[in-house]
Amino acid sequence: MKQLKLLSIAVCLTVQPALAQQDNGIEEPQWTYKMSGFVDPQFYMDTREVVSAREEQMLFYPAPKVLDAEGNDINAQPSNNALAITARIGLKINAPDALNAKIFGYLEGDFTGATNDGINMLRLRHAYLNMRWQKSNLLLGQYWHPMVAHEVMPGTRPLNMGIPFHPYSRYVQARYTQYFGSLELSGIAAFQLDNKSVGPDGGSTAYLRNSCLPELNAQLCFRGEKLYLGAMVNYVLLQPRTSVDIYFPHNGTDGKETYKTDTKIGSTAVSVFGKLNVSELSLRFQGIYGDNLVEQGLMGGYIEKQNVEKYEYSNFGTTTFWVDLGRTKGVCRPGLFAGYGRNNNFGDEIESYATVYGRGFDIEYVWRVQPRVGFYPSDYLNFFAEVEYTNAAYGKKIEDGGKYHYESDYNVGNYRFIVAAVFNF
Repeated sequence: MKQLKLLSIAVCLTVQPALAQQDNGIEEPQWTYKMSGFVDPQFYMDTREVVSAREEQMLFYPAPKVLDAEGNDINAQPSNNALAITARIGLKINAPDALNAKIFGYLEGDFTGATNDGINMLRLRHAYLNMRWQKSNLLLGQYWHPMVAHEVMPGTRPLNMGIPFHPYSRYVQARYTQYFGSLELSGIAAFQLDNKSVGPDGGSTAYLRNSCLPELNAQLCFRGEKLYLGAMVNYVLLQPRTSVDIYFPHNGTDGKETYKTDTKIGSTAVSVFGKLNVSELSLRFQGIYGDNLVEQGLMGGYIEKQNVEKYEYSNFGTTTFWVDLGRTKGVCRPGLFAGYGRNNNFGDEIESYATVYGRGFDIEYVWRVQPRVGFYPSDYLNFFAEVEYTNAAYGKKIEDGGKYHYESDYNVGNYRFIVAAVFNF
């Protein structure tokens, strides 16, 4: 409540200058303010336990089998829930031109929290300054991660927005775009906050900060009247540790020596994406091939091995593809999302003492089919119903001579039934 009161006071105070005039009666260049957002209660039911976040609203895939003494699957447990934490409020501020650029700022928050412990608390989604010249654009602040092609987003309603096939995260960044007619060339340098890398100290921004290099991304896009196509390459460099401990027996007792380390691991990803609008239909897609994409809600990560006074690292990655076809106009708007993701390193043999950081190392592939229908009686009032079926192929751990790997074992699926009402303002 205190956060909402402070936001309301700030809006009231900032709106006043827009009404002011100079003493000579000549009106100053206008500042304009526009608030927007929505209330979005969602009701959902699962047929089994799932791997998820935010009170299971952000679903990744069904949980693996866990058998009791009689062979019954403990995770074959249905559940249901209802949440309104995705309620959102945003404020766009258009300012007078400066440096020959059109300028606006944007602030947006919701109540999903930065972690599960922060649910129902206001958290920052977007906060950026945008400067637009005739042939270029500069964005500074928190915005969609570069791997999220914001022009090409699935039409699904749930919070997971297509993960673990479609990336979903926001980073603080500097994003510069140069326009060449129908072509757009962008370069982005991005920094973590809410979506942290994983490593020996859990989720932390320190791994990226210690590398002294922001996450880097380059994109080339074509924008036509009905067709939008793009390709990108992404690179992230992490330094998971700054020191290494060596334990040894000394005079009959255990001892420890600590050494400084600066070993790093680099990870690369590439993506192609596009959108085609024909009449009232929109076809969208994205394909990704890359390593260590756990921060984006995909499978992937890296493996750490200690070799005496240093650590050695290797990536494990994923290949994903999703497609979304939906109607964009009319009162009734059906649609269909389908996604597939494969662990590129499934079955790789690693040492038993190695540590795996990431998501889905024991999964061979995941796929999802998600039909939906939206009812739009007005621009501000919408209703949705979706069925989301996700299937994961889990592996069986095989150990042999101090090493282990996973072999194909079983598939497990989950149905999620979702209904939602949306009030836009």
